[in-house]
Amino acid sequence: MSLIRFVTFSAAAALGLAAFTQTAFAVGEKATAAMKLTDGKDAGTVTLTEATAGVILKFELKGLAPGPHAVHVHETGKCDGDISGAGGIYNPLGAKHGFLNDEGPMAGDLPNIYASADGTVVAEVLSPFLTLSKDAEETLFDSDKTSVVIAEGADDYESEPDGSGGARIACGVIVAK
Repeated sequence: MSLIRFVTFSAAAALGLAAFTQTAFAVGEKATAAMKLTDGKDAGTVTLTEATAGVILKFELKGLAPGPHAVHVHETGKCDGDISGAGGIYNPLGAKHGFLNDEGPMAGDLPNIYASADGTVVAEVLSPFLTLSKDAEETLFDSDKTSVVIAEGADDYESEPDGSGGARIACGVIVAK
């Protein structure tokens, strides 16, 4: 196969896959979290979309230190001050913390995100453990709400209670659209 045919075929396949992904996964409820740093500055937005396989979280962030950052959904929608009011990681089933823990992960555990040299993050992750459905027993829209919390360092995916990511540096309350 010539290089031109291969590139054309690859591009067509990628477009088809992108169309399938948008059709298959963008099927349900939506929510957003307006992220703020602990100093009150705007840190961007996390958009959540209910998909057939869980919730897609799209991160569009700024103002973070370059490098990896732990990110979790937390049990309470309270982001004031040092963000301690957000409570622990969202864990309706009582699991242990981390993807590397035999008794984990918690529903609110998410993969690390990576800030570029200019402090921005553009990323998408799928969590099969979350739901935005207001009819579900473990919905993120309970009476005290939930939040997205970002830590100063990377999650090691196993240390209790939060992966040793360090201090909480950014938070946003999850609000239905």
